Amino acid sequence: MQSSHENSRQERVVNAAWEIFARYGYQKASMQDIAEAAGVSKSVLFKYHGTKENLFRAVFFRAAEEIAAADAEARLGKVDGETVFAAMRRTVEARMRLFARAPYVYAFSYAAAYDADPLVQSLVAEAMQRAESVGYGEAAYMGLREDISPTQAKQMIFWISQGFLGDKLTQGMAEPEQLQREFSEWIDIMERLMTEKGIKV
Repeated sequence: MQSSHENSRQERVVNAAWEIFARYGYQKASMQDIAEAAGVSKSVLFKYHGTKENLFRAVFFRAAEEIAAADAEARLGKVDGETVFAAMRRTVEARMRLFARAPYVYAFSYAAAYDADPLVQSLVAEAMQRAESVGYGEAAYMGLREDISPTQAKQMIFWISQGFLGDKLTQGMAEPEQLQREFSEWIDIMERLMTEKGIKV
């Protein structure tokens, strides 16, 4: 059984790796940078993970697990007949609770999605396939305007979500409560634009 000190040190390593990989990308990030950010020696990193690739894989899957857990928490509040926009609001709440605990998890995930390294892209492709299997079902898209298909709505929601997050990361992010409040405004706008009740006759 690991001591609380050992667990704390490993958590520092994970958070430092998320921060450094997000800042520099997979290729340019160094084990020395991560060790310094975590407040440990480089030998400790090699003891835990052996190579930078192993470390990246470990923190990538940890980030994916944390985000999946937040999304699963959000799905617990699902009610019959709810729209995709209601589900999104719950998901944002759950993800912002995660962000409050682990500030760099989203910066890392976003940076990984656009990292050109083949290793990173293969991991991202796997994660995207898994996410597809547990995404919002077709029923969540009921109530959309007839001229907008669920596929189009899904793509638009993805683009706006990614654009919002990318913009906030470029600006240096913000407090979770502020992010939730600002993104909720965009959810409101998307709902007005994509549903029948948003059309003014």
